[in-house]
Amino acid sequence: MRIELDRMIQEKPATLFWGFVLLHATFWTLLPAVVNPNLPLDVIEGLAWGHEWQWGYHKHPPIKPWFIETAAFLSGRGDWAQYLLSQVCIVTAFFAMWRLAADFLRPSLALISVLLLEGIYYHNYTSPEFNVNVAQLPFWALTLFFVWRGVNRGGMKAWIPAGLFIGLGFLSKYIFLFLAFAIIIMIVCVRPFRACLKTPGPYVAAALALAVVAPHLLWVVENDFITISYGMARVHADSGFFGNHLYYPMKFLVGQSLILIPCLILLLTLKDGGTPVGVGPDRIARSRFLLFLSFGPPLIMVTLAGVFGWKLRSMWGTPLFLISGLALVYFFQHRLSVKDTRRFAVTWTVFFLLSLIAYGGVTLVGPSFTGRAKKTQFPGEQLALEVGQRWQRHFNSPAETVIGMFWYAGNIAYHTPNRPSVFIDADPKKSPWINLATIRRHGAIVVGETREEAYGYVPQGVGPVIDAGEVSLPFVYWRDLPPLKLYLLFIGPEENQMRLNHTDMPGKESSQS
Repeated sequence: MRIELDRMIQEKPATLFWGFVLLHATFWTLLPAVVNPNLPLDVIEGLAWGHEWQWGYHKHPPIKPWFIETAAFLSGRGDWAQYLLSQVCIVTAFFAMWRLAADFLRPSLALISVLLLEGIYYHNYTSPEFNVNVAQLPFWALTLFFVWRGVNRGGMKAWIPAGLFIGLGFLSKYIFLFLAFAIIIMIVCVRPFRACLKTPGPYVAAALALAVVAPHLLWVVENDFITISYGMARVHADSGFFGNHLYYPMKFLVGQSLILIPCLILLLTLKDGGTPVGVGPDRIARSRFLLFLSFGPPLIMVTLAGVFGWKLRSMWGTPLFLISGLALVYFFQHRLSVKDTRRFAVTWTVFFLLSLIAYGGVTLVGPSFTGRAKKTQFPGEQLALEVGQRWQRHFNSPAETVIGMFWYAGNIAYHTPNRPSVFIDADPKKSPWINLATIRRHGAIVVGETREEAYGYVPQGVGPVIDAGEVSLPFVYWRDLPPLKLYLLFIGPEENQMRLNHTDMPGKESSQS
């Protein structure tokens, strides 16, 4: 078996690569689909946004919501599709890095460089929750590949897709700018790459990237730079000079470095003396490309955080590690051997299984220790059913709007057959697709954690308001946990005939479980 594996790594690396991505995508789609009764928080938020097809949302640019809504539409709102979406993004990034590695390494080591990426926490354990960090992974990797082809070979066949993917990457998350800055600095500073500035390629790429992001930038201006304000609020820290400018940036840098430990352990299993690598112009260009684009984005992030006192969030490091496998194998290839990969295969399998076990274990057993259910154990479908049944007691047609915190309102909307819009926090800036005329005409469901909070969400000038009482539902978990308790109000639609009697008046309906 060992000899057969060694032979396949050297003779059929492409076959092993496709087997790897199929294995990864299958397990990381099926496991969360089986153990999670409800979709994760960021996915529910994305569904609330994506249903409206805007050029931007109050927290982020539009790629994540668009992808999530597309997956929901194509699958008939199957939860599994959201987990598959994450893995499609990840294996697309793996494929781009596989193609890039082929320009730097012999095929067997190119395969190893991609297999190392399975040791990164962001590519497995956190991957089922599709969010803006996962959404940018394919664009980050494809940008690396096509920029390399552009600076190394030139031609529009490289620069046009490079510009396209830079633009799409920015539309996934703004930190993509750090990669773009690193690319610009690299091209200016590295003499062999500087020659491309004498060709139209980089300028066409820049123009195309700007064209892709222009509609979103216009949306940002029209919406008072709401995404920028949100981002600044996220990085704001109030821990004094030392905390803001030194502690938080260094904490981010050290924390991200520790994520590489599984990759380094895997690499040590191949430490057996490889083939010496000569030094020449091509190797210098490759080395500088990897150094600038491995260290450039994180160092730019940390430097700006130190200067401005930003508190960087750990998950913002998600795309930084895509190039790590290639960089590690490339710079240490003279010490690596694939003649005996038994230890590598065993260690890789252990890491792969441990990440699956950890995810399943935390989901299935974790709440027994914490006493709190996970978001994925929220009774979203049951809540929507209960709300729908109460609504039908009063009105002949379904509600078109759900008002409240995005998590509660978003779950109700997603699991309701007619898929109403979500009026997030009753704030027009967060939900510019909502207008009071629609609420007056079709009515709305209002949900809050308390009666007072629910009434606080009711917009001025709408009515009548029906107090639909408290909802108490158990979380979807195998042990007893404190139940979910929410409060419901219904805003009556003008065009529907209300089926009310004297017991249906506001404040008279009894609470139900």
